[in-house]
Amino acid sequence: MKSLRPLAVVAVSLIFILTPLTAKADEVIINLTPETTFVDTVVEVTAPTEYFIETFTGVRIEQAANGTVTQRAGWVDSWIQLRQGDTVLRADDDSNHVNGVNEYASKITGTVSSGTYTIRATSYLNVIGYGNPTGTYTLSSNLIAPPKPIVPVAPVVVPPAVEPLPPEPVSPPIIPFEPPLVNDTVAEEPPVPAEEPPTPVEEPPTEPEPAPVEEEQPPVEEDTPPMEEEAPPVEAEEPPTPVEEAPPTVEEAAAEVIAEADGEAVTAEAMEEAGLTYADLPPETPVEVRTDEHGNEVVVTAVVAAALEIFESPSQLVSAIFNDPGQVITAIANIGADMSDEEREESEKVIVASVIAGQAAVNAASMAANAATRVPTSTPSTPAGGPAAGNDKPKSSRRRKP
Repeated sequence: MKSLRPLAVVAVSLIFILTPLTAKADEVIINLTPETTFVDTVVEVTAPTEYFIETFTGVRIEQAANGTVTQRAGWVDSWIQLRQGDTVLRADDDSNHVNGVNEYASKITGTVSSGTYTIRATSYLNVIGYGNPTGTYTLSSNLIAPPKPIVPVAPVVVPPAVEPLPPEPVSPPIIPFEPPLVNDTVAEEPPVPAEEPPTPVEEPPTEPEPAPVEEEQPPVEEDTPPMEEEAPPVEAEEPPTPVEEAPPTVEEAAAEVIAEADGEAVTAEAMEEAGLTYADLPPETPVEVRTDEHGNEVVVTAVVAAALEIFESPSQLVSAIFNDPGQVITAIANIGADMSDEEREESEKVIVASVIAGQAAVNAASMAANAATRVPTSTPSTPAGGPAAGNDKPKSSRRRKP
C-alpha cells in the first residue's frame, strides 16, 4: 500500500496541472506576475449582506515519476483583503487551508452594509515584501455579481440581389372598326295623362295632453370633504453597523514593522509596541538588540537574537538543551555577537592580560612546589659493630636444630 502513495500524489498533481481553471458566476481567476502583484475586484452591495470570500490554491507539493518532490509550478500562497476606499476592513492568509487539498488558502466571512467595496487578491510574499511570485488561484465570493446573460440576436438575412429582367416589348392594342348606328325611324312616345289632385282627408280634433306632474326631488346633500388621516411618524433609519476590524496577524504585524524600518534595523521599541518577538520575524531580518555605553547600536539578525535569549534564564537554557538543542548550538556559536566593536576590543585586552597573569601565577606556584620537595644529600655513618658500607643487609642467624 505504501508504494501506491507516490503514484496517488502524482495523479492528484497532474489533475490540478492539466485541468484548466474555469470561473463560475461568482468566481474570478487570479493571475499574478512580477508586474501584476495584485488584482482588485470592485463589488456593489445594495443591502446588508452576510458574505464570504475565499480562495482555492490546490496542492502545493508534487512528486515526479522518479520520486523527486518539488513545489507545484504556478502554486501561490494567497492573501485576500476586503477594502472600502483606502481602508482595509478585513484580511486573511491561511484560514481556508486544507492539508493536501487546498494548501495555504484564504477565507473571510462577515456582514457588510450597502456600499462599494474592493476585494484585493495578492500573495503572502508580496505582503511581507519578500518577492512577487508568478502563479494562479481562484477567488470566490457571493458579493461578485454574475455576468449578464448574452441575448442571442437573430441574424438579418439579406435576400440576394436579383437583376431585373429587361421589359418585354408591348405591341399597341388593335381596335376593331365598328360602323356608326343610324336610326331610320324615330318612335313616338304616348302622351302622359294629367295627374288628379289628392282628396283632402279630415283629421279628428286633437285633445291637449295634460301637463306632467313634477315629482318632488329629495334635497341634495352637500358632500363634505373626507377627513385626512394623519400619517404615522417616519422612523429614523438606524446607522449601519460598523464592521469590526480584525486584529492583525503575526505575519501582518511583522510585515508592518519591517516596512516601517525602511531598510534599517528593527528597533526593540517597535517590536515591543507591535507585541512581537525575535522568533516572529524572518530569520535574516536585522534587529537592534542593545546600545553599549558609548551609544553604539548593536545589530544582529533575528535568528541570532532569538538564540541568545536562552542565556537570560538558567531554566530557559536547561529547557532548550532538551527541547531545541539546535538553538543552543546557534547561541553558543554566536556568543559575543551582541557586543559592539569597542566592547569586543576591550574584552580581548582583558582576556589577554588575564591569561598572562594566570600563566605567571602557575609558573610561580610550580617553582615554589619544586623548592619545597628538594632534600639535602649527606654521607651516612657506619655504626659500631654494624655492617660494613655497601653491605647494609644483616646476616641471618642460623638456628640450631634441637
